Amino acid sequence: MSHWLIVAGSARPLAQACVDAGMSCDVIDPWGDSDTRALARRHARAPFGADGFGSALPALIGRMQRESGWDGIVAGSGFEACPDALDALSAFAPVLGNDATTVARCKDPAEVAHAARAAGLRSPDVRLHGALDGDWLVKPLGGCGGLGVRAAHAGETLPAGHYGQRRVDGQPASVLFLADGQQARVVGVSRQTPGSSAGPYAWCEATGDLPCSPASTGLIERALNALSAVLGLRGLNGIDLVMSADGDPVLIEINPRPTATMMLYGHRVTGGLFAAHIEACRGRLTQVNPTARPVKGLRVVYAPHDIPVGDALRWPPWCGDRPPAGSVVAHGAPLCTVHADADDGAAASRLLKRRERDILDMFGFNPEVGQMMTTVFS
Repeated sequence: MSHWLIVAGSARPLAQACVDAGMSCDVIDPWGDSDTRALARRHARAPFGADGFGSALPALIGRMQRESGWDGIVAGSGFEACPDALDALSAFAPVLGNDATTVARCKDPAEVAHAARAAGLRSPDVRLHGALDGDWLVKPLGGCGGLGVRAAHAGETLPAGHYGQRRVDGQPASVLFLADGQQARVVGVSRQTPGSSAGPYAWCEATGDLPCSPASTGLIERALNALSAVLGLRGLNGIDLVMSADGDPVLIEINPRPTATMMLYGHRVTGGLFAAHIEACRGRLTQVNPTARPVKGLRVVYAPHDIPVGDALRWPPWCGDRPPAGSVVAHGAPLCTVHADADDGAAASRLLKRRERDILDMFGFNPEVGQMMTTVFS
């Protein structure tokens, strides 16, 4: 049985997919959620800041390696702002995924816009310096999950470490795909619903199988082939889109790593998406078997206040990323993730929101009033 090290800002989707594929893993992430720990043979928490993993990561991997060898290392989020940190991982085991050069290119706003247009997709204008107006968004360079994204103030000058991207109206969407460095294969297109207490554009909800016209689907597939070849993308990756009012996909960002939407589509690939990621990194694309039902959805529940997690708490089975007993989830931080299956995306979204309310009610927070009623689990 192959054994992997998973290093990610949010590791549970990869760890779950690894175990579901009949493999085992050690995990390094910032959270130490109870269900992630249960999936891993060994777990370590790593410091994690605005720029992702810090300089302590190599030493942490080295200490873990003395007790466990790996077939390879799979990296998730947390390297967007510091892609060179990926090079440090290769000193311990082969890294399966995109290299530092590819990640850096995919997080360069000007290069992404140019590559998208060359591949046949529309992409909004970007600005790396100068003044903006209200039609622009301000985004952190190397950002992840929509954190720190906001509308520009009219006449403001771009702050250091940020770029401007012209705002696009329409339906946010995300495409999960496999790539072998030359070609791509779409796994699924999801509807995205951003916005939470963590910020107006923070990643929050995704439901599978966003309806797309045959023309849009074909355009996306051709563009992904071109982008994979130009950028050398390998393994599981994602792109963020806005489906404009006229139905055209507009590329917003490239996520050169497995994304959380892999939790929506694991059933579509024989052997699971973790194995498919490894195979694609090695140059072999796995066949994807699209199925219409059920439609799966997930929603991140953010803490409306600082929330202590007590020993007596019993999490429902449709809830993941569960913080360990004794921890305190800070205001605006992810409290957990709720999941739902339904006949269509609208029904899945309704169920996700109901389950979010159920979770908040467990902690004595009344979403209708917007305040804590009691501290039930402390």
